[in-house]
Amino acid sequence: MTGVAFTARLRPAAGALGRSADRVASHFVVALAVVVGVQMVLTLILFLSVEHNGWLTYQGGDQIWLVTSGWLLGQGTLPYALVGPAWPVLVTPLTWITGASSVQLLPLTTTLQVCVLGPIATLAVYDIATRLAGRAAGIWCASAWVLAPFLAIPLFVDRYQERWTDQVLVQALGLTQLADYPSMVVVLVSAALVVRSLDERSLREAVLGGSLAGLAIGLKPANMLFLIGVGCAYVLARRWRTALVFSLALLPAIVTLTIWKQRGTGTIPLFTLDETRVAASSLHASVLPLAEGFWTRFPLDLEDWKRNMSNLREFFWSARLAQWVPLAGAFAVARRSLPGAGLLLGWAFGYIAVKGSSNVAGIENASFWRLVMPALPAYVMLAAAIPLLVPTLPRRLGARIAAAAPTRRPGRRLVIAVVATLAVVPTAVVLAATPSTGSAKAIEVNGILVPVDGGTVTLTVQRQGTAARLTWTDATARADTFYRVFRTQGPGADAVCSGAGSERCELEMITLATTRDRVFVDSSPEAGVTYRIGVAANWLDDPEQGDVFALSPPVVAR
Repeated sequence: MTGVAFTARLRPAAGALGRSADRVASHFVVALAVVVGVQMVLTLILFLSVEHNGWLTYQGGDQIWLVTSGWLLGQGTLPYALVGPAWPVLVTPLTWITGASSVQLLPLTTTLQVCVLGPIATLAVYDIATRLAGRAAGIWCASAWVLAPFLAIPLFVDRYQERWTDQVLVQALGLTQLADYPSMVVVLVSAALVVRSLDERSLREAVLGGSLAGLAIGLKPANMLFLIGVGCAYVLARRWRTALVFSLALLPAIVTLTIWKQRGTGTIPLFTLDETRVAASSLHASVLPLAEGFWTRFPLDLEDWKRNMSNLREFFWSARLAQWVPLAGAFAVARRSLPGAGLLLGWAFGYIAVKGSSNVAGIENASFWRLVMPALPAYVMLAAAIPLLVPTLPRRLGARIAAAAPTRRPGRRLVIAVVATLAVVPTAVVLAATPSTGSAKAIEVNGILVPVDGGTVTLTVQRQGTAARLTWTDATARADTFYRVFRTQGPGADAVCSGAGSERCELEMITLATTRDRVFVDSSPEAGVTYRIGVAANWLDDPEQGDVFALSPPVVAR
C-alpha cells in the first residue's frame, strides 16, 4: 500500500476522531464526571474482588507505625521519627475519633482517599494534559489514568495477576493506610501547579506548587526525587524567578522534617553516615559526609536495576515496550511543550531509575511498584501522549489539541491561607509534642511501633492455684482479629528502651500462644512475670501471618 493510499484511509478515522474531540471538549464537565464515576465504580469492584478481611486489605505493616505516630502526636507525645511527619500529623485528628487502632481507622482513611484524593488525582491529570494539549487531551489522559491499572492486568502472566490486583492495585487506588497513595496525589497536584506556573508565568502557582511538594516530602522524604522533573521544567522554560519562588516555598517543609528527625531520633539521617561505612572508609566519610549520606538513601545500583528488569521480562508481556514508552511519550510531549516533557520525563526517571534500583525494590514481591508509585501518573501521561506521534494526526486535529487558555488564578488570600497552614501547623505540632520516654504508650513489636491502648484491648490476670488465667476484651469491629499472648521470662522489665531523641522501646517478651479465644491459662508461670495481649489481623485472616496493631497495658501476675 502506498503512502498516499494509507493517508487516504486515515482521513475518515481522523475526521471521526476530530468530531469526537469536539464533543468531549464542549461537554468536558460531563465527561469528567463520567470518568470520576467510573473511577469510583472500578475501585469498589476491585475492593470486593480482592482478598480482604472486613476493611483490611493487603497493607504491609508500615501503616501501623504511621497511625501509632499520629495517635501519639494527638496525645502530645513525639514518637521515634522513623517515618516522615506529614501523614502522622494529618491522621492525628482522626485518631481522636477512632482511637489508636489502625484497623478501626480504616473506614475513615479509605473513604477519604477513595472519595476525595482519588478524584483530585484524576482532575490533576486532566489539568496537566489540558495545559499541554487542550481539553480533549485532558479527558483522554484522565481516562487513561483511571483505566490503565485495570488494562494492565492481562499484560502480566497468570501467576502474577493476583499479586498485581491484591497487593499493587489496592495501594495504587487508596485502599490502604500507607503514605504512598496520598504522597502520589500530592506530588501530582504539585506537578499540575508547576505546569500552570510555566504556562501563565504565575508566582502564586509556583508558591502553591512548592508548598505541596514540601508536603509530599513530609509524607515520604524520597519524594525529593520529584524535584528532578521540576528542575528540568524550569530550566528548559528558563523561568529562573519562578524556580526560585518554588524553592523558597519548599523551605518550611524541610525545616519541619529536620526538626522532626532531630527531636525524634537525635540525628538528621540525611547528614548521618552509616557506622560501617565510616569504619570502612573514614577518610572518604570525613570529606564527603553529605554526598555519602545522600547516596546511602538514594542508591543507583546497576545490578539491582538489571535484576528488576529481568523479573519484569519474566512477568510482563513486553519489558522493552514498558521501558521505551516514557521515552516515546516524552518525544511526543516535547513537540507540544519542551518544559512539559522535561517535567514528566524527569519526574518518572527520578523514581524509576533511583528507587527502582534500590536493593529493597523487587518486581517479584511487588515492592518495586510501591516505591515508584509517585511516578505512575507521569508514566501514564507519557504513554497516553504516544498517539501524537502518528504522522499527520496532530496537524489534522489542529486547534483541538491546542493548549488551553489561561483560567482563573488562585486568589491571594487562598494562597496565603494554604501556605501558612502547611508551614505552621506541622511545625507547631512537632514542636509542641514532648519526646517519648519509657514504654508506657507505644512499643515496637517485630520492628513495628504498636500503641499500648487499653481502649482496644484490656487484660485481666487471675491466679488459679499455680496457674495464671488470662482474660481480655477486644473492641475491634472493622476486621476479624486474633491474639498473641506475651509474657516476660521472669520478673523484670518487659521492654528495652534507648535513643537520643524520643526513646525507641522494643518488646522483650516471649510469645506463649496465638489464639482466637479471649481466654488463656498459663499453667505454671514464675511469680512476678508480666503479661500483655497483642491484637493482630491481616487481609487473609490467617493467624500464621499478620502484625500486632494494638497492645494491652502490662499486667503483673501476683
